[in-house]
Amino acid sequence: MRTALTLMMLLIFTSFAGMVNVNAAPPSDGNDVIIDADETWSDSQAMNGNVLVKNGATLTIDADMTVGPNNAITVEDGGQLILTGSLTGEDINSALTLTNSSQLHLNFGDLAETGTIQFNFQETVSTSAMMNITVGDQTVDAAGQDTVSIEVPLDGTDIVVDFYIYHVFPIQITSLQALHTGSGEIPILAAHEINQTNGSLTWSEASFSMTVFGTMHMENSSTFGADILCAGVCEIESSDLIGSAPIHVENGSSLSVNSSLIQGSRTDEDIIVHDHAEISYTNSQGTGGITDAWIRLLSQRIIQTNSPNATVHQTGIGYGASTRDDITDANGQLDIGGSEWRRIVEWVDQNGEYHSEDAELNLTLSSGWGDFSITTPAPKSPYAVVNIPLPYIEVVSIDAEDTTADTNKWIGAMVTVGNTGDSAATVNIWCYVGDDLADTTTLTITLAPGEEKNLPVSWRTNTDGPQVLNCRTLIPNVLRSISEDITNTEGANSQEVGWYISEETEDQPLVVYGILALIIIGASAMLSLRATSKDSKYGDVAEPIPEETGTEETEEAEDTETVEDEQED
Repeated sequence: MRTALTLMMLLIFTSFAGMVNVNAAPPSDGNDVIIDADETWSDSQAMNGNVLVKNGATLTIDADMTVGPNNAITVEDGGQLILTGSLTGEDINSALTLTNSSQLHLNFGDLAETGTIQFNFQETVSTSAMMNITVGDQTVDAAGQDTVSIEVPLDGTDIVVDFYIYHVFPIQITSLQALHTGSGEIPILAAHEINQTNGSLTWSEASFSMTVFGTMHMENSSTFGADILCAGVCEIESSDLIGSAPIHVENGSSLSVNSSLIQGSRTDEDIIVHDHAEISYTNSQGTGGITDAWIRLLSQRIIQTNSPNATVHQTGIGYGASTRDDITDANGQLDIGGSEWRRIVEWVDQNGEYHSEDAELNLTLSSGWGDFSITTPAPKSPYAVVNIPLPYIEVVSIDAEDTTADTNKWIGAMVTVGNTGDSAATVNIWCYVGDDLADTTTLTITLAPGEEKNLPVSWRTNTDGPQVLNCRTLIPNVLRSISEDITNTEGANSQEVGWYISEETEDQPLVVYGILALIIIGASAMLSLRATSKDSKYGDVAEPIPEETGTEETEEAEDTETVEDEQED
């Protein structure tokens, strides 16, 4: 009984052991494999299929393996890949870009006394190109050719190949062949197998992909023809990556490269560090030639300001240190990273020298209040806020000298205005009664930041009734969209003033006095005129003066006669 139980337990453990090791080898039939427990591949073999390393699992590859075309190795967040062997893509498509100073160093061994080297080009060399290949004392013109052959010794002698190239487009070699009549094999060197200096190794496309969201550690390993994306933590120590560049390092992740060799890139850089990803690059050698060791590339380069219509003068932007002028849009934004070159903010060049963008932005907002500006280093981030120092003009209060006033008369008031912003401004203050412009004296003032001033103003109206004077800043059109940010748009109000039409004014007595004076002058003129007219009628003859010789009776008789004479007449 115990024997049967023991055998059963043994079978169960054996089955579990078989289940644990069921994926102890890479896929070979094109199927997908999930690694959800620690696993080690130590046998050199071919891989054909996709591999997913799950959270909490570790896959260790300690073998030399070939990887089928378009296969993928993916490491989840929390998973780990340890590579101490080699991964070689089956479909490697490399090319060697030549420059005027490129040189090949070849030795095919003792194949024959002599033979020829055939140079195979990526495409036919343009007939307009200057392209000479020199081996020893032989020079061949490659213009218009897709292959070139030169006679060389193949008896173990070192062969040096020099180039004289002048052409605007790159010229690339895909492979070399040592042709001979001997009994040995015909060696073929792919571009990445050629020993060269001052050339740039490129790949037209990757053979397989490696995507790491978790952790990857390479040490004393080799990777050929991989497309590597690091979105977690990646460490490359004393390893070779051939045709496996550029390595993309996503924002928020990190990559360290130490004492390693990176040869052959599908772009002009071996490593592309995106946005704020971290990189450590020490004692390593890159592709060289025209290929930078690494660059920091921003996904975008948006500058957010506090005003539309601001002029932005840019100097030293990006890889080419370009200069240009732009204007912020209706939202106050500006994209200063319109091209990839303008989004590269730091890099290590092909010679291993570190560079950092030294760029500057000058933002200016011009208006009727003055010019407001700021100069600042260009932010090295995908999105940055750069605010222009602006004034904030506030009409604090209005204090009228009285609460009643006569229409058509001036009344005084004191307007208090302050600037609590960050820039000086010269502004006009306009005053209103309701929606109508009030009849006031002109108010113009210049205020420095933190300054407050009192402005005397005179106000009058020709309508009666209670009125309130409202004063506020006149906003130029260019500033209207940000008016709430630069002034208290509602302004300030005075106390209510009652306007009255007076029944008698100080001018009425003067009018009365004037009328009286005119009457007196007119009457005097008429009397004078009548007197003058009478003098003209009687001339200058004087009337006789009666003599005093008669008695009173005689005088009365004479008076009686006179009356009678007048009656008879």
